[in-house]
Amino acid sequence: MLVHAAAGGVGLAACQIAKVLGCRVIAAAGSDAKRAICKEKGGADYVLDYTVDGWQKEVMRITGGHGADVVFDPVGMLVPSLKCIAWNGRLVVVGFAGGAIEKVPANLILLKNVAVVGLFWGATAQRDPKRFAQVLKEVMQLIASGKLVPHTYEPVYAGLDKVPQGLQDIEDRKTWGKAIIQVRGNQAKL
Repeated sequence: MLVHAAAGGVGLAACQIAKVLGCRVIAAAGSDAKRAICKEKGGADYVLDYTVDGWQKEVMRITGGHGADVVFDPVGMLVPSLKCIAWNGRLVVVGFAGGAIEKVPANLILLKNVAVVGLFWGATAQRDPKRFAQVLKEVMQLIASGKLVPHTYEPVYAGLDKVPQGLQDIEDRKTWGKAIIQVRGNQAKL
């Protein structure tokens, strides 16, 4: 499984859940520090820098030419990912953090018999509440068992006056995990 933006909160969770399911995880992140986080906190087996040309060749090398069976994409890297996805692979689209919404050439999907699946988790709660509740229950069991550990960026931003700094740090790609703004005093320990 290839996980894009693997050092983010969603990416780290995806890496951990994939490991629980028995996957070999390739984590893609844009800095040495974030790739180290992917290994340390996400349990990634391999890491790569998706900001350099030819990262798809690294996926193919790691998989022995097979390609990634599953690509988890919260960034919007669909077309580049189709170059290193396996035959009968699944491309799971969960967001467009990169800003652009790509148009995917249908021939790339056809040539490798790929399934492209959208996962809009927020809408799932409304449209399929039973499934949402079941998945949430299973996630909470993974957390209770210690197999899934939510990670927050340190430092926690204390107070609303820190929102501009937090947003700047996110824009500058300094954060990993979930960036947290603590609104109340030190009442709750994170």
